[in-house]
Amino acid sequence: MILHITTGTITYMQQLKSKHPDINLGAIGQDAVLYYEDNSNDSIFSSKQSYNLDKTSSDLDEDRPTSIHFIPIPGTRKEPMYGHLAEIHEILNETKGVMAYRIGESLSEEGFIVLTQWAKTSTYNDFKQTNNYKNYFTAEALNKHRTAEALFHKSVSSKLYLPLKDNAAEEDEF
Repeated sequence: MILHITTGTITYMQQLKSKHPDINLGAIGQDAVLYYEDNSNDSIFSSKQSYNLDKTSSDLDEDRPTSIHFIPIPGTRKEPMYGHLAEIHEILNETKGVMAYRIGESLSEEGFIVLTQWAKTSTYNDFKQTNNYKNYFTAEALNKHRTAEALFHKSVSSKLYLPLKDNAAEEDEF
């Protein structure tokens, strides 16, 4: 299975979703993400962010908070990352509040993704306070698998996206 992702402004992502209603949409403020799964290497998105999924759990649902960790790793350092991702797979299986996840390797770039859907935003925030998060998901933990040269290129990034109804409510609070 292949996971396809693109990011952009919420307005633009909503326009894309209106053309493709079966894809999932999440947002945080004005930043948004669209994602879907299929068996094709070709994406409907022009961004070419597609990932061959190695580990999956449950069905994705855009009505859940979704954290996404993008992990760029050069080819010479990929082998140790496979073991790290296997451990992340075990951690996510044992973490309360994880509703679904996807772990995969980029088809076009040297990197990996961990997409996790949570029962609630507070569940993710609680997880961020654990040793498992510190030891496996932080940029510091993930940078151990990158070369010194790679540290000057794309960086490890993570973001939490909310369901649209929750994102709208959060924006109203400001």
